[in-house]
Amino acid sequence: MIYVILTLVIVAIVLFILSFFMKDRFDEMESQLEQISISTMQDTYQLKKKIKVLEEELLSDDISLDNYSKNK
Repeated sequence: MIYVILTLVIVAIVLFILSFFMKDRFDEMESQLEQISISTMQDTYQLKKKIKVLEEELLSDDISLDNYSKNK
C-alpha cells in the first residue's frame, strides 16, 4: 500500500514539474482568436464605411432626381 501511494506521489510531482516546461496551447489559441477578432472588426468597419458612402451617393442621386423632376 505504501508503494502505491509513494508511486502516485512521485508521478504527480514529475507531471507537475513537466507541466511548467510544456508549451501552453491555450495561449497560442487565445492569440489566434484575438487576431481573428481584430481582423473581423477591421473588415466590419471598412464595410460600414463603404455602405455609408454608397448610401450618401444614393441619397444625393435621389435628391438630384427629385429636383430635376420638379423643374420640369
